[in-house]
Order: sequence, then structure tokens, then C-alpha cells
Amino acid sequence: MLIETLEHAEVCSVIFIRDYIQFYFEGEENNGTLTAYSLPVAIANGTYFNIDTPGYRDALCSFINLQVRRFEILKGDKITITLENEDRIEVSLKKEDSNGFEAAMLRIENQIAVW
Repeated sequence: MLIETLEHAEVCSVIFIRDYIQFYFEGEENNGTLTAYSLPVAIANGTYFNIDTPGYRDALCSFINLQVRRFEILKGDKITITLENEDRIEVSLKKEDSNGFEAAMLRIENQIAVW
């Protein structure tokens, strides 16, 4: 699957754009951008952060320079990105959590996946 090609890539940037967030990944073979229209949650150092939690943006930015250990897609539920230190990014794929028609979009080179 497309998303698995970014395993072992590094989180290079987190970009906050009005009502969505982009994560940019650089890997040895591929680079990619995950756009989360459903605002993600961050699990950093065992603490759960959502948009309403103080330190949310700092938690997401703390993932910069960390390597992706595993990408998982739980159909109809969420995308989970587990990092080298076991911190996680989770993007809900549930319709009620989305800000629009899509919950997330992944672009790797010239390929696009939409959920």
C-alpha cells in the first residue's frame, strides 16, 4: 500500500493551515505529504493531546526529526503513525470527525490516496 512506503521516513515539518494540518516526510526512497483534514491527535510521552489540549501544537511539533516506525490504516476508523520513540499521530477517518468530504490525503511523488 502507498502509505507503507513512508515507513522509516523522517517527519520533517508540521504545517498548520487554518483548519487542517500537513505532515511532510522525507525518506531514502520517497518523500510524502499527509494532509489531515480531520484534526489529528498526538500521543506524546504517554499524554493524549487534541486541539483543545494546551500544548497540542508543541506536541505535534515534537515529532519533527523522528523516524516513522509504522503506518497503519484501520478502515473506516483511523490512520495511526507510530514513531521511533512509540509516540503516535492518529487521524480519524470517521465522517463525523472530518471538516469536509475527506478526512485525509496522502501524496507520495505522483501518487495520491484519499480517505
